[in-house]
Amino acid sequence: MITAGIADLRIFTRLHPGRAFAGVATLAALTMLLLVGLDRTFSVSCPAGTACVTFDDLERGAPLPQALRLYDRHGDLLAEVAGPLRQSLAWEQIPPLLSDAFVAVEDRRFWEHDGVDERGIARAAVRNVLRGDITEGASTIPMQLVRTIWAEALRDVGPWRRKIIEARTAPRLVERLGRERVLTLYLNAIYLGNGLYGVERASRYYFGKGVDELDAGQIATLVGITRSPESFEPHRHPDRARTVRGVVLTILADEGLIAREEADAVERRDLLLAPPPEVADRSTDRTHMTAAVTRELRRIAPELAGQPGLSIHTTLDPVVQALGEEAIREQLARIESGHYGTYEAGDSLTRLEASALALDPADGGILAWVGGRDFTASEFDRVDQSRRQVGSLVKPFLVAGALERGYGIVDMVSADTVPIPTDEGGWLPADHVAELALPLREALVRSSNRAAAQLGVGLGLDEVVRIGTRVGIRSPIPALPSSSIGAFDASLLEMTAAYAPFSNGGLGVAPHLIERIDGADGESLWVRERQEAPTRVLSPEHAFIVLDAMRAVVDRGTGSGVRGRGYRGPAAGKTGTTNDGRDAWFVGLTPEMVAGIWIGFDQPREIVAGGGGGTLAAPAWGAWMENIRRSPRPRSGAWIPPIGVERVQYSVATGEVLSLTCRGRMGSGEYHEAWVQTGTYRQTNCSEGVGGWLGRLWKAIVPGGAGDPPTTIRRPGGGDAPITIPRPGGAR
Repeated sequence: MITAGIADLRIFTRLHPGRAFAGVATLAALTMLLLVGLDRTFSVSCPAGTACVTFDDLERGAPLPQALRLYDRHGDLLAEVAGPLRQSLAWEQIPPLLSDAFVAVEDRRFWEHDGVDERGIARAAVRNVLRGDITEGASTIPMQLVRTIWAEALRDVGPWRRKIIEARTAPRLVERLGRERVLTLYLNAIYLGNGLYGVERASRYYFGKGVDELDAGQIATLVGITRSPESFEPHRHPDRARTVRGVVLTILADEGLIAREEADAVERRDLLLAPPPEVADRSTDRTHMTAAVTRELRRIAPELAGQPGLSIHTTLDPVVQALGEEAIREQLARIESGHYGTYEAGDSLTRLEASALALDPADGGILAWVGGRDFTASEFDRVDQSRRQVGSLVKPFLVAGALERGYGIVDMVSADTVPIPTDEGGWLPADHVAELALPLREALVRSSNRAAAQLGVGLGLDEVVRIGTRVGIRSPIPALPSSSIGAFDASLLEMTAAYAPFSNGGLGVAPHLIERIDGADGESLWVRERQEAPTRVLSPEHAFIVLDAMRAVVDRGTGSGVRGRGYRGPAAGKTGTTNDGRDAWFVGLTPEMVAGIWIGFDQPREIVAGGGGGTLAAPAWGAWMENIRRSPRPRSGAWIPPIGVERVQYSVATGEVLSLTCRGRMGSGEYHEAWVQTGTYRQTNCSEGVGGWLGRLWKAIVPGGAGDPPTTIRRPGGGDAPITIPRPGGAR
């Protein structure tokens, strides 16, 4: 029948050659598709977005994936992220007893088979049949290596298909890489519990030393852990670890790798583990801070971002970071408990959020980065990915702009109630300040919206945009009157960095997290370039004068919540509150750092009735700074006045400047001290003694301060207009 079938096929081919060719081509195509499908079904590849190496990578000698090691500004390991906890070794660095021990226990015929041990498979099959259960496997070291390297790709693969994939891939590894390279990869890849991969990293974790210092008992312990890392973890299950160590020691003695007497002596000893306090206890969880470091890595050195085992030396201070996280956590709990008024809680998706950032004003190095209350609940980073209305945070820049245009810090400025003309009609912001005019310094201390709006219009709206951009605000600032009171969006990162010039003498800074990047071999791959001549954005005199005014904001103004939480160290800053209390800001300065806090909802709504930057954010900042002051790494220092400024006392009602010799006026609340530009004001000398007492008595008797000269208010465009400023509270 076969002969007849072939004859029929030949006849069909002669009669219908075209159709026969098509049939053969179709059969060949189907066969090829089947083979391709089988190859794809029983092969491995790297899933997108995973730390993985390909076959080609291994042939080129690429190292296995390894976590990024993040170091703090003191050189201490801070965290390990974005990859397995592994420290790869070269073949020459692995002690012979260690590699021989793994071969003896895991794959006795490793040096003989091609990646699949047929004899081992047959032996395991017979034993499983005799026992009536699958209790023994036949995975070789190359097969285990396939399972480990491509664990993500095989995660959802069934056991039989996975075995076929391992059996198909293991011989290719041996053929293309060689046994020595395969064994080296295996010893660097094997999982040994506690998130640790590879013998070197596990050795340092469990024994506090590298594999080149291990004795036979410690090597046997490592080999034993391989069988079941969770069951034989030596810190949690020391008795089990001793038992499996004894089994391994017996095998090593039977194979002649160690003497029987040595095995017996070692078995009588303890496990010789590193004490638990010395065991590495680094963060391996991603946080907003570690995610920010990896984002900056991709931005500054994209060609390095994919390399395994990089050491990233950051500017972060672990004490400032931890205390910032604590301050945010505690303040959110206080708000949600009703401490600041009735709080309406949302669901888990609309929880109250906060962020905090601290940086070194000298160079912009970031000390702490808190992007939210819980990274696992929301990876959205509120330090740099969120932009919210900044409110009164813009006012110090407005004051600096006024000083540049010739204003003095205690010049009287208008807080007029006459609406400001706009394309949409008259506009006038709400204000809690009743005066129609007040010294520029007091307008900042008390955060007068009307004074800021009038000043911004008087300086020119382009001036508001210009100085905001110059100090480092990258978000667009509209040339509108409302921008004078912060009706534009910016990030906490931008606003905090923009305050640095007030602390460092007027120099702009570029906020950054990374100082240096080293490769897995310790070679320096990238180093941040130092600016030889930082950009000056404010004069030293103007920066210090505004800084001094912001010290008064903290001591007696809208930022007094800082003092309310117990912080008594040097501090300056400014609050920010947006419409309906939806955002609460405080950016503050100490001589060593600039730090900002934002509190609000991701979907803007009122936090608590009447709450704002002064009541919600400033206290959190004060608690943060006080805890830093009490920390093991306290910070101390002082701002040094630059040449070109002098200290005077002035009237908070009229701006009248008195000599510092007139001490009798201080402490009453009517006069305060301030730093001003040298020579800006003619200081009034007051008579002390009986004459001075009679003069003050006369002013107290005559209502309204009769006899006082009219006060000059600085008007937009350089015009000066004299008006009479009533004394606070009537006759004084």
